[in-house]
Order: sequence, then structure tokens, then C-alpha cells
Amino acid sequence: ALGVRVRHREVTESTMDDARAGASEGDLPGTAYVAAQQTAGRGREGRSWVSEPGAGLWVTYFLEVPPPGALVSIAAGLAVTDAIEATAGLECVLKWPNDVQHSGRKLCGILAEATTVGGDSDVMEVYLGIGINLRTPEGMPADVLAIATSIEQEGRPAPAREVLLAALSSALEVRLRTLASEPERILEDWKACLVTLGQRVRLSLPGGATVEGDAVDVEADGALVVEIDGERRAFRAGDVTQTRAVD
Repeated sequence: ALGVRVRHREVTESTMDDARAGASEGDLPGTAYVAAQQTAGRGREGRSWVSEPGAGLWVTYFLEVPPPGALVSIAAGLAVTDAIEATAGLECVLKWPNDVQHSGRKLCGILAEATTVGGDSDVMEVYLGIGINLRTPEGMPADVLAIATSIEQEGRPAPAREVLLAALSSALEVRLRTLASEPERILEDWKACLVTLGQRVRLSLPGGATVEGDAVDVEADGALVVEIDGERRAFRAGDVTQTRAVD
């Protein structure tokens, strides 16, 4: 079962790196790598992720799943909302491509890195990193406070990390099982939670270009469909460095 094997460290550079090292040393798929503090946690586009001691749940799961690996992060976003609601009673929404939000601010970030296994196109190794903010550390800079929040900051008692981890592992296992058998159901649930749909958005692209339009749909592979001057274009998460809602 997912997350039954847990490797815990008080301090580590990155649970993503721990998971890759563990997998290379023979750890079984389904193992979870947890730390109380990350000194070099990372998010999308290599951005640093603030991981202060005891402030959140920082975990990476080592998974083996059938392709496409792109949808694993979608299932993970839904699992995070399930787990937070179950343990803290807080209803969250999802921002494309992979942020869990409450009150318009980021409560959780998700990073999935996928590779095929030894040339086998039927199996993908996925390192699924999840960072959930339990409490907001003292002295956080104003620019971070403007875009990030935590369970405690939203007025709910933060669950114990091991309680949240158990709920997350259970929810993730259910969502991944559904993804394997009924991927269209995962997409329907995702669209229902996706606050980005219906918004006017500005997408930042590699190289500094930006595009602006109305987010109207998502495709089966998770790409965001944006209507720009009457023309619909699909953008994949790897093609976009930042997504912002425009008033």
C-alpha cells in the first residue's frame, strides 16, 4: 500500500533527492520520504520552496505507474484537497497546473518528475513531491505572505504531520486507482475543482513572452485551453512558467 513504508529525516536537502536515492538503492515503489525541514526544497521551474522546521508536511512518493505520467500530478492535487478536508475541515480549490489554494493563496505545491523505466514504455517512475503548509513561520516576508497561506493561518488547527500523511497516502492511493481505471473521472473531478477555468489569465512563457486570454477548458492530458482573440490554444504545464489571473 502507498506510504506504508516511510523514510523520515529531521533535516534533508530535498525529499525529491532522497526518493531518487532510495529508488536507486532498491526501495520499493510506494515508499514515502518525509522530512521535518528541507534546506533545498524545490518547486516547478527550479524555484525554491520554503520548508521551515515543523511548518509543513514535506513528502515525496516514489511511484511506478502506467503512462501518461502527466496526469499523476492532477490526481495528487485532488488527493491533497481530500486529505486537507478530512483532517482540517478546510475546503480547497486547485489552480492550474498544480497549486492547491485557499482564499486565493497557495496552501500546497506539487511537483512530479517522471521517467520511463529501463526503456519499458508501459511503466513510468514518478517522483511526486508534495509540500503542504501547516503553519506560517514567524517573520515570513510580505511578498510570500501575499501569495501563500497555511492551514493554521486559515483558522483551523493544523493536524499532526503523521495524521495528514496517513490521510494523504490513503487519498492518493484511491485517486491513482481511479486514474488507472477511469481517467475521465479524474479529469471531471479536476475540472470541478479548477478555479482557473472561467478566469482571464496571463501566462508567462519561457523566454519572457506572455499571452493573455480566457481559460475555457482543459484537455485529456491536462493542457489548459485558452481563448486568445477568438482562437483557442492549448498550453501544457511544461510550456508555462507562471499562470496569473487577470482582473
